[in-house]
Amino acid sequence: MERQKKTKVVEELGSKLKELDCLFLADFSGMNVAQVTKLRRELRGVGTEFTVVKNTLLRIASKGTKAEALYDKFDGPNAIICTNGDPIGPAKVIAGLAKEIPNLKMKAGYIGNRTITAEEIQRLATLPSRDVLLGKLVGLLKGQPARLVYALSGNLNRLMLVLNSIKAQKEQA
Repeated sequence: MERQKKTKVVEELGSKLKELDCLFLADFSGMNVAQVTKLRRELRGVGTEFTVVKNTLLRIASKGTKAEALYDKFDGPNAIICTNGDPIGPAKVIAGLAKEIPNLKMKAGYIGNRTITAEEIQRLATLPSRDVLLGKLVGLLKGQPARLVYALSGNLNRLMLVLNSIKAQKEQA
């Protein structure tokens, strides 16, 4: 690769790494073209990018970014899986395809400012998506006022029953 092209690739990769909220580092050695194409297509479906990068260029571009914490993992064939969205979607795709494609191995990654291991990426794939979790939270928040109203009205109902029974006793007397 020409020096100018390398410089351009490093600049583009460096700016991309500075903006990312989530990055996974994968070893894709032994995968054929059809498997890589399938992986790229499925990751694109969840708003994620799969890019193969030379380690030397990745080391240079990662300086001063969150990806610098993964510096020791930049060996062997590497692909970066990047997203600024929900990290659970890409983790689910990777975990699902890892069953079909045994050569796909996760190395590490980061979410926000936290570095995560390959095992943590697997655990992340078992979580419900962000939208599902937000839906559960909204349902929980919506249900609490209704429960409060029900609890408060229960006491009022009991008070009315007691008052009605006292009134009925006084009418009989």
